[in-house]
Amino acid sequence: MHNFAQFCTFMQNHQPPDTSHQPQLFAAPPRTIGTPLAARVTLGSVRSQLGWLLLGFGSIFFWGFIWNIDFSGWRFTFEPVGHTLGKFVYCNDTNFVRERGQDSRRIYENHYQFELVGRIYQASSFATGGCAAGRLPIEYLRAHPEVSRIAGMHRRPFGPSTLLVDVLPAAGLFMVLTGFVQGRARLRLLRDGLPSTGRLIEKTRTNVGNRNGQVYRLTFEFTAKSGAAGHVTTRTAKPEWLEDKAGVPLFYDPADLTRAVLLADLPGRVAAGENGQPVARTSRAFLVLPALTVLGNLWYVCHHWIIATH
Repeated sequence: MHNFAQFCTFMQNHQPPDTSHQPQLFAAPPRTIGTPLAARVTLGSVRSQLGWLLLGFGSIFFWGFIWNIDFSGWRFTFEPVGHTLGKFVYCNDTNFVRERGQDSRRIYENHYQFELVGRIYQASSFATGGCAAGRLPIEYLRAHPEVSRIAGMHRRPFGPSTLLVDVLPAAGLFMVLTGFVQGRARLRLLRDGLPSTGRLIEKTRTNVGNRNGQVYRLTFEFTAKSGAAGHVTTRTAKPEWLEDKAGVPLFYDPADLTRAVLLADLPGRVAAGENGQPVARTSRAFLVLPALTVLGNLWYVCHHWIIATH
């Protein structure tokens, strides 16, 4: 987590924020938020981009394992189970390997058949180390005899513990969703928030650092139109970019002063256009990771569905 925080901070501070536009240059709310700007704010934050990266990379492991995990174990625990003997048919190497510590063992698929009430059922079970042989102890669900396994084996190459590989895409999905929620909240402030100027009142050194330097937590105080004081906090390894004596521009919610955002914290270096409406850089690079992730997952799902239906 320490290294992850360092990377996040590096990404956030890779380019200096644009603080040259004072908040009074923006038009009065509600401001016009174009689709490109909305996409930039909701998808272009550091959290969102890292989330798409983790989700896209982790999806490789997710789809690689999800079809090969045996989720039927609970059924053999809670449903009535019958026992019989089956006949070994043949065995094949799955090319999967199960690793435990330094021990690496190949996984084999054992095909078998058994007979119940004059009907022959065929299935397979998976085990490491080698193939089964001869007469085999078979467990089957009494209500669904087609669901069976060789006693002590899995119905798929891997057990439920393999779901741990899904931590990576799950973390990515969580970051994407929370980044989207955060982006929507910031968009509302950019559209409907009132402008103000934040004055630095506290600078705290954190335990995180990166090649840009030590990360600091900066707290700014601003005065609302009502005269009440509000505060907003940010983290940066380049505090000098935000230490302007004239203050830094921000937007706040007059109904809740805890909801505020620094202009410098918005992705895309948002600034006021000629008509006072918010504009951002024209780069669309922030769409690369979301597009690759979505298209890659759609391709795999369609490809797997086509194979499964033919």
